[in-house]
Amino acid sequence: MNESQLGSEALLKRVDHLTRVIEVALAPQIEATRVALRKDPVDAAIIDAAAGEWRPAGKLQQQVEKLSGKRKRTVQDRIAHLTDRGYLEKQGGGPTTEYRTNPVIAA
Repeated sequence: MNESQLGSEALLKRVDHLTRVIEVALAPQIEATRVALRKDPVDAAIIDAAAGEWRPAGKLQQQVEKLSGKRKRTVQDRIAHLTDRGYLEKQGGGPTTEYRTNPVIAA
């Protein structure tokens, strides 16, 4: 490994450590957020469907529509809201857009 790779590895370890410290410090607030998200069946369906690996937007939307019985526009609006709040992560754009539940929320 070169110096740049070692520096990057050390930085990642520090970020991971800080993330764990923050998760412990904010555990009650994180749990309260999880409980609040579960109260809404559409939000819960989105969070569950997007947990783990990245999910293509279209497949996520279709799965949530089937599970919740809600219309396409409602599901799209909720996905946008959850993304804006940081509960979902988004990558790509257009037809390659993918989502996953923020690992802190999914845990």
